[in-house]
Amino acid sequence: MTGASGAAASADVVELVSSGGRAAQALSEAVRGSGTGGVGVSELVRAAAPYAGDPVWANEFITALGADNLTGLPLAGAVADGQALAHLLGRILATASTTWNEDTRGSMAAAVAGSVADKGEWGRITALNAILTAPAADTEADTTGAEAVGAGGGEQADSAADADDAFAPGFLTALADELAGIDPDTIRRYRGYANTSYPDLTHFGKQAIGGYLTGNSFDPLTGVLEAIATHPQTALDYLTGTAGDADRPRFKQLSQRQWDQQGLAAYTTAIAAATTQRTSTSPDTRQQADQLAGQAITYLAASTTEDQYTPATERAIANLLANSPAEVTCALNQDNPYKSWRTPTCDHADSWFERQPSIYEPVDPAPITALAWRITDTPETTSTIANALAEHARTQAQTNLNTTTSPKPGTVNDDYDPRVDAINIPYQRAVYAISYLAGLTENKTGTNTYNHALITGHTNDDNQLSAMAIQDAANAGLLNPEDYTITGDSSKTYTWIVTRPDGTHTIDLSQADDPTMAAGEVSAWVRMVQAATGDYVFKDITDDFSGSYTRGYDLGSKYGG
Repeated sequence: MTGASGAAASADVVELVSSGGRAAQALSEAVRGSGTGGVGVSELVRAAAPYAGDPVWANEFITALGADNLTGLPLAGAVADGQALAHLLGRILATASTTWNEDTRGSMAAAVAGSVADKGEWGRITALNAILTAPAADTEADTTGAEAVGAGGGEQADSAADADDAFAPGFLTALADELAGIDPDTIRRYRGYANTSYPDLTHFGKQAIGGYLTGNSFDPLTGVLEAIATHPQTALDYLTGTAGDADRPRFKQLSQRQWDQQGLAAYTTAIAAATTQRTSTSPDTRQQADQLAGQAITYLAASTTEDQYTPATERAIANLLANSPAEVTCALNQDNPYKSWRTPTCDHADSWFERQPSIYEPVDPAPITALAWRITDTPETTSTIANALAEHARTQAQTNLNTTTSPKPGTVNDDYDPRVDAINIPYQRAVYAISYLAGLTENKTGTNTYNHALITGHTNDDNQLSAMAIQDAANAGLLNPEDYTITGDSSKTYTWIVTRPDGTHTIDLSQADDPTMAAGEVSAWVRMVQAATGDYVFKDITDDFSGSYTRGYDLGSKYGG
């Protein structure tokens, strides 16, 4: 093809997609192999992609094509890459959905669901799942509360996803309720017929299924749940709410479902997204998310098995546990003997022990430990949990410090500063729990695949957590001013020792030249200070960290599943 003719052809393709209506017509003809002057589906998909985010264009496209025709396009005979076409259709549908009112969302959802509901059309479910997961793939859901989407709750959580070209939440929930009426067990049975060695039964099954998009789930709810996961507040409202006149929350209904692997991954991802709302400022939202987290952990531990998990399922479970750091810390510390730790409730009279949300009374370590065990063969999942435990220790120490004051001279026990335990106990528990995870990982894999650097930014977890605890002690004013003058080798500048506006000093690890080396530097500095001044506070702040690491690791390495 010459340059001139190539340019003319390119101009023709652009003209074919210049409006949503024209693009819909051109694609409809191209998938049947006719009517576009030789322009193929792949060329049209590439040409239309820049317009997919335009609400006017997208609405014209859906109106001209018909929502009930979306799922059939990727399965048509002249389509070489159904996945690419589904990806485009997903972006277009997502954009259009953000402009619809409630009535339109409902009618469009009914039309889309109706196109896959009947015998002979069930294979289209695979195309629908590909369509619905396309925007989710572009804007991957944040399902970890450590960096929760819209931790303030409600509108913030969903507007973050809306800004990234995701589906409108109202359309997704309407579609999910429509799709819930399609029986996945019936589809599974006919798929079984299609794969038998009996020709008549095979033909019967294949007729019922129709064409399908390889590699995608046949469960009608897979794609829509994955899309809902991009809206944490919507995910929470959907899972804890009821549909129509149903008397059970959807979570209870969905937990009875026989999921395929991809469906379980999508369901677990939606749960993990919903539980990011445990940090919401709304008490009602927090309570909903707390209860869902507890129910989901119990459900996954008791009613699913490791052979059902995909990597996506394992990531979602890790995020669910990361969104429950207080409970996980309690569970993994169940055998920690330090400072009168005797039960897994974490609800001691001692004010430094956790007061847990009432998802367990007491906190039951069994399902938490079982889920952690199942997913620790991947270092990244272990690291997701451990990062959350370390952050929880930091926030718990700050909470403790905010409610604690130093003793007044001349009073009873004025030689004991309760702020030391306020810092020590949360970090000591984190050391024990993280080391338990490390032991689980080595036990599960048979090799030391635990990636410490992913967890704390340093190769020694108790060393890193010690540095974090000492930083908190410095910020609380527990160190002696003289301590900051001990720097040993004068050629080495500790950039993490910083000067406040009033001339006093403190520690800020974020100011380290190399964050991965900061913990080691703090450890070396502490040894120098202790040798020079005998300041006892460092030992008290990090009391039993090394012992806890050893004990936790030892117990985790003996867990048998």
